[in-house]
Amino acid sequence: MKSRLLIIALSALFGTAVNAAEDKALPPYFAALIAGQGGEIEACYTAILARDGLDSPACSSTRWLILFTQKKAKVAVRDYQDKTGFKELISKLTQARNGGRVYVQSPAQTQQVIDNIETVVGVARSELKDDKVSHCLAHIRYNNDPLSLYCDYALAVINLTLSSLTERPPIKMRREDLAAVLEQALPAR
Repeated sequence: MKSRLLIIALSALFGTAVNAAEDKALPPYFAALIAGQGGEIEACYTAILARDGLDSPACSSTRWLILFTQKKAKVAVRDYQDKTGFKELISKLTQARNGGRVYVQSPAQTQQVIDNIETVVGVARSELKDDKVSHCLAHIRYNNDPLSLYCDYALAVINLTLSSLTERPPIKMRREDLAAVLEQALPAR
């Protein structure tokens, strides 16, 4: 009798552990999204990190990608209107697409940025509200690509703001500083 209860308890415990593992894994129909090209999912994740940017264009297009993937797989469509579920899914997709790889950036390189790092990071933090700037950070973090058009835009916007805020000579950030400054501009989580 005791052995039978023990077997039932162990099988229930094992079944719960298996179900928990299945809940944490992504459904197989997301394989195409994981293997796919493009950086929208990573850009959405970066917008979430930068500003809780669920309303960003990158997250909006990612929501559509998920919806079309579910429809194509002919599974029940989960809308992900709840913020927590959507953030969790985007985090899992980003990790699955990049294998946990995030390019580690070196500290700021130019002396002018190093001497004024608080000001530069503050400006970059305010500019991360712009979806194109957070898209640049996604290119840097996941593709190690600070030369994308999004990064050209981010560099120009940050330098314009810096030139209007600072005394003469204005602080000018260079491309080699961009990765370190944007990474530092992310809010601590």
